[in-house]
Amino acid sequence: MTDRTDVNDDPEALGLCVVANVARETGFGEGGLEIRSGLRHFAPGAKVWLAPPRWWNGNASVMVAGRHRGNSRRYVTIAVPRRALENFRVRAVHSPGLHRALGGGELWTAEDAEHYLRYWALPRLETTVQRAGEDFSRTAPSVTDPPPMELEHEGTTYYLAHFNANRARYSTLPPPVEPSPPAGD
Repeated sequence: MTDRTDVNDDPEALGLCVVANVARETGFGEGGLEIRSGLRHFAPGAKVWLAPPRWWNGNASVMVAGRHRGNSRRYVTIAVPRRALENFRVRAVHSPGLHRALGGGELWTAEDAEHYLRYWALPRLETTVQRAGEDFSRTAPSVTDPPPMELEHEGTTYYLAHFNANRARYSTLPPPVEPSPPAGD
């Protein structure tokens, strides 16, 4: 599936890592309407190396190592929103400095890297669901972008109530039906 350098074929490699580029434009602020060029610490298109996740949190944010926008010599490790990254792929790590910036421990296994690449290949939105009569929302699994009109979660059907560049919100209330125009008009 991916064009990757296999560690077994490269004796100098320290391990495999998922690599991505910082998106040219990213949406931030209320509803994702503020468009920025790259990220605060990384220029648009910058190559970043993703540290293997230590636990599953839906990966709204990921730890990355890359060369800082203002200093191209040293690697910095920073948590960034995953939605601000694109062009995921697998590459071999050769630099001891990069290996240290990624935590210095075990890197990605080929199977884990392929699994995450398939998951991250689709744009995703954070999702909340709310039942009628409840004053609070529950977190639900992320959905693709654009979000589906209906969502099945824990045996209940939810309908899309609102979405923006960052998240989708669902409700058990069905969408309103527009009245049909009178036959004479």
